[in-house]
Amino acid sequence: MNVSKFITKSRPGAALIAIVLVGLIVLSLISAVVISIARNNVRVGTWQTEQIEKTRLDYLARTAAKAVTERLIDNPEVFGILNRNDIVSETKKITDGTIKVDLDITIRGDDQRAVVIAKATSEKGKSAMVRATINLTVSPKTVTWSAGN
Repeated sequence: MNVSKFITKSRPGAALIAIVLVGLIVLSLISAVVISIARNNVRVGTWQTEQIEKTRLDYLARTAAKAVTERLIDNPEVFGILNRNDIVSETKKITDGTIKVDLDITIRGDDQRAVVIAKATSEKGKSAMVRATINLTVSPKTVTWSAGN
């Protein structure tokens, strides 16, 4: 005990400096943890926003392809036109709140099948493509769906 009394008497601010240093270290660690949590939270929020946009683009492309496919099946004389050339729609611009999308639809065909390709592209460069293949050799006509190129 005589040694500790000697240290504190010769350096009266030593205990205070030690407490301040420990406090700064604890605050630094807590700050680092809070910053890390905040950064991860922002990253997850950005990822969720991208996934929502991707889902909306996919849904829009599927809806457009389904509408065109149903129209083609209801109006079979259109299939004769497809044998001679492809039908490419004009780009349709769709705005829904925060998202702006360009929608392109292409219809190709021959004697055995017709293919409807719908591509939705956002102004941020993200896109979704859906392909519907209508089998013309069977009755009733069947539709096969695929995503991507």
